[in-house]
Amino acid sequence: MASGLKPRRSHQVLVVDDDPFIQQLAQAILSPRGHNVVVAGTGAEALARLAQAPPDLVLLDLGLPDVPGLEVLRHLRAARSWDRVRILMLTASHEIGDIVHAKQAGASGYVCKPIQPDTLADMVCDLLEQDSLLWLDDYTRAHKGS
Repeated sequence: MASGLKPRRSHQVLVVDDDPFIQQLAQAILSPRGHNVVVAGTGAEALARLAQAPPDLVLLDLGLPDVPGLEVLRHLRAARSWDRVRILMLTASHEIGDIVHAKQAGASGYVCKPIQPDTLADMVCDLLEQDSLLWLDDYTRAHKGS
């Protein structure tokens, strides 16, 4: 999907980053594309929001001031109910070790700051479309022979 097009339905995206500029930038990139963007500035705030209602996608910074982003990721992936939620790491770290650890912990993707608006929008769109395709595939399998 081209980055300028709106998705077929509005998706809930949680942006977890302690930098207000990144929070605002993510909102500016994703809201005009039809996504409902909610922000959290700490790992604890993110976990509290996530306990209320799971979003369709989480943009998660590795370097949070309280709980490391990797620990938030591990916490989410430990819960079976979070299997379908896409988690895109959004971080300043270009270290291969961080990328590998995030992938091993269950991240759906990894974006390095500074953020390129079209790249972020396209990655979010691609991950959300994958989720829809997986859901349809799971639904088809569950209802075969009914």
